[in-house]
Amino acid sequence: MGPRTPDLTRVTAPWPAMPNIEQLWKAANLPVPSPDVQRKWWVKTDRARRPIAVIGIERYQSSALLRSLVVAASHRGRYYGSGLVWTVLHDLQSEGTQDVYLLTTTAQAFFASWGFVAITRDQAPPLIQSSDEMQGACDLSATLMHLSLTIRPVRVRPARISDATAIAAIYNQGIEDRVATFETSLYSAQERAHWISDRDPRFAVLVAETDAKVVGWLSLNPYSARAVYRFVADISIYVDRAARGQRVGTRLLQAGLDWARQNNFHKLVLTLFPENRAARRLYQTNGFQSVGILHQQAKLDCQWRDTELMECLLDPPDR
Repeated sequence: MGPRTPDLTRVTAPWPAMPNIEQLWKAANLPVPSPDVQRKWWVKTDRARRPIAVIGIERYQSSALLRSLVVAASHRGRYYGSGLVWTVLHDLQSEGTQDVYLLTTTAQAFFASWGFVAITRDQAPPLIQSSDEMQGACDLSATLMHLSLTIRPVRVRPARISDATAIAAIYNQGIEDRVATFETSLYSAQERAHWISDRDPRFAVLVAETDAKVVGWLSLNPYSARAVYRFVADISIYVDRAARGQRVGTRLLQAGLDWARQNNFHKLVLTLFPENRAARRLYQTNGFQSVGILHQQAKLDCQWRDTELMECLLDPPDR
């Protein structure tokens, strides 16, 4: 999760207590929501209590429509938008909301990082389709996106140096469990910090967060130093023990595949222990195919272990 957002005010529409909110939307060339619809707003204010970011929701039984997220231009890049989204999603989940929808023309990638997926308008429930935003308040070219809240929201983002401690701890769990790697020596946070900072940016390290905590990570690693292999990357995913079975790996892998395509990779490869059925199922479900078994590939804890080689061919590189 991004930084928490103090100085949050919840306002029920209309918003007489925060008259400057409208200026945020106008400055960003966004439509000003009609005050005729009952909504709840979350407003981030500065030290002078002036609104600098806002997001709203409309409730429709067990569903909600996310509305009008905006951050003042002078305060962008400080994770205020991320903090507002986290606050809203967790509040909605605690209230029993099962599905969240939104329309956007410019922020598809931002919301995709939270697990929202694009859907067609006829896939939305009738109550959402009847909202004023769906009925014309929002541009017809806007993309409709959906997120299920039946599990805790997971956000995927590029790793920061400050994530090194969590990344090392999760990696060490995988080493200790003896189900994910031939590594036997544990890693320190300092070593992982250097690992993050010294990488070619094309070979991403992504982290997954729930409830303000890093619960998993993914890395794309050079397959070979030879130039002819520059379109191939090795992929690794590790998930905290307490977060396994909650689709964290799925969210990481989907984000990793998107990153790989955007950065002109043609193929991803990996090796895993054949008995690691959960990992094998994760990769197979997302387009990886088994290439074969490498028999008795290495000796771990005095036992010869096989590994399975898998690959995923991506869209042809644009070059």
